[in-house]
Amino acid sequence: NQTIWDLRLRLEESQRLYEHKLQQSASDTDHYKDLYASVKSGSLAEVSNDVVHSLKVKLEQAQSELASSHAAMSDMSQAHAAAQAQAQAVVSTSGVVSPPQSSKSSYGMARSSLDQECEDKFGLGLSDLWRDTKEEWCRSPPHAEMPSDIQCYPYVQAHKRGGGRRGAPGGDMFCEGHNIFIDFDKVKGGHSGSKPALGQQYLDFQSGSTFATCERTERWNGNQFMPHAIRQMKGFSFSATVPPASEYKVEDSPTYLLARDEDCENLFHFSADLINMFNVAKMILRLDFSRLQVVLFDKHINGPFHELIQVAFSPNRPLKRAADYRGKVLFKHVVWHLESPAGIVFPKVGGDRGLMRCRQSSLWHEFRAHVLGAFDLWNIAPPAIPTILISFRRRSGAKNVGRVIANENDLIGVIKEGHMVKHQEVDLGTMGFRQQLETIRRSNIYVGAHGAGLMHVMFLAEEAVLIEIHPHYRLDRHFRLASRMAGKIYMPMRTTQRVTCQGTSDSIPVDPAEFRRALDGAVRIARSFDDGASECGLTCDSKILALDKGNDPLYSETNTQRSQPLDTRFPC
Repeated sequence: NQTIWDLRLRLEESQRLYEHKLQQSASDTDHYKDLYASVKSGSLAEVSNDVVHSLKVKLEQAQSELASSHAAMSDMSQAHAAAQAQAQAVVSTSGVVSPPQSSKSSYGMARSSLDQECEDKFGLGLSDLWRDTKEEWCRSPPHAEMPSDIQCYPYVQAHKRGGGRRGAPGGDMFCEGHNIFIDFDKVKGGHSGSKPALGQQYLDFQSGSTFATCERTERWNGNQFMPHAIRQMKGFSFSATVPPASEYKVEDSPTYLLARDEDCENLFHFSADLINMFNVAKMILRLDFSRLQVVLFDKHINGPFHELIQVAFSPNRPLKRAADYRGKVLFKHVVWHLESPAGIVFPKVGGDRGLMRCRQSSLWHEFRAHVLGAFDLWNIAPPAIPTILISFRRRSGAKNVGRVIANENDLIGVIKEGHMVKHQEVDLGTMGFRQQLETIRRSNIYVGAHGAGLMHVMFLAEEAVLIEIHPHYRLDRHFRLASRMAGKIYMPMRTTQRVTCQGTSDSIPVDPAEFRRALDGAVRIARSFDDGASECGLTCDSKILALDKGNDPLYSETNTQRSQPLDTRFPC
C-alpha cells in the first residue's frame, strides 16, 4: 500500500511538471504563430527569407513540443488513474485504509463542527486549505529562453495570535520555484561550531544571488516572505539572462531549502520545522522524499537531529549546505521553507480558548507514521505490560541543564513498588536519535519534567500515557497539546515546593506520595491497553494479575509473585 502511495506521489509530481511544460509550450506556440503570421502578412518591417524560414521552423518545433506535451499529459493521466485503481483494489481486498486518494483529505467519517474546526487548524484539512492559496508571484514571458516561475502559498491562520514573530498581515508563507538560479559565490555564512546569536542564524545574500527569467507579477510582495527568505528575495533578479551552459551546474532533484528554528537543538522547537516541512513537501506539494534533496540553509551546526532529517526527509541524498555548492546552480524545482513561527506545535497558535478541545490531528498522525516508518519502527508490537520510561535531565560539564529532578531515587523507589511492570531510566541527552526513538517506541508510560524531550510523546506505543511533572513556576501547555494531537493520554502533576538553584539551573523536588498517585493512575490505564485484563494500579493483588493469561511469561522477568486467579464464578 505504501509503495502505491509513493508511486502516486511521483506521478503527481511528474504531472505538475508536465502541466507547467504544457502551459509553456502552448504559450510559445501562440507567440511564434502570431509572429509568423505578422511576417507573412507584411505587417512587420522587411525581413529576409532566412528569418521567415527560421520563424517557420521555430513554429513547427513549438507545435511539435505542444503535441508531445499533450501526449505526455494523456499518458500521465492514464498512469495516475491506474495507480488509483490499484490502490483502491488493495484497500478493497485487504481492508487497510490507504492514504488520501485525492487532493482533498476525506476520511469518510462523521464530523461535528468542532471536529472540522480542529481538522482545519491542526489536521490534513489545514493542508488542503493551504494548498488552495497558491498564487503566481513570478511568471516567464512567452518568449523566455528558459521558462521559470515562482508560486507562493500565503495563508492566514485566523486563530493564531500575532502572526508569529513577523506579525505580517498576509499570514505565513512558503514558495516553490522552477528553473531558479542561485549563485553561491554570492551566498555568505556558515556554522562556527556553536549556536549563532538570535537573528544571526540566517545566511546572507548579495544582490543578484538568486535570479531567473521570470518577471514579477502584481502578487509579488518582498515583505511577505518568511524571515529567512526575505534576505534572499530582496535582491532577486527578474528577467535575467540565462548564463552559458558551461557556467552553471544543474540540480535535477526537487530541493528543499530548510532554514531551521533559532532553537533547533531543542526537539520541541525543531518539531515545528519538521512538521512544517512534512506538511509542505508531502501533504501539500505531494513531493516524493525518496527523490528530495534537503539543504540546511542556515548557520546552525548539524545538531542532535541531523540523523532524523537525513533518514526521514532526504534518505537517498546526503544532506547539503550552501557551502557544498560552488558558483551558479540551476534548481529545476526548489522549495523555500515554511519557517517555524507558522508551526502548529506551539499552543499559542491555537489562541486563548478552545485549543485543548481538539482531540487528535490527522496531520500529526501522518507525520509520526512517516518518521517511525523511516526508522523501521512503525510496525512494532506494543508492550505486553505497563512499561515505564522515566527521563531524567542531568547536569554535565558541557551543559548546566535545568529542570533536574532533585530526588531521583525517591521516584525510582516508587516505580519499583510496582507489580508486573517494567521500567527504564534514561537521560535522553546522552543518546543518539535512533536509540531515543527505539526506546520511546517500546514504552507506554513516559514520565519526565517539563522539557523538550517530552515531544517524544508522538513516538510512544500506539496506546500510551504521558506524565508531565510541572515545576511550580511553569504554566505551559506544550505537551498537553502534543499528547492530544498524537492521540495519547495526558496526566499532569505539579510540584508545590519551590525549586533550588545552581546557577541558572533549577532542581525540582517531587513529592513521592503525589508521584505515586499519578503513576498509579497511569499504570491502571496502561493495564487495560490492547488485550490487558488486569484491573489494578501500580501495586496489584496477585489474584487479579493471574486473571490475565498474557502475564504468564512475565512473572520471573518482573519478579512478581504468581498465585491462583481470583474466583470469578457467579456466586448466587
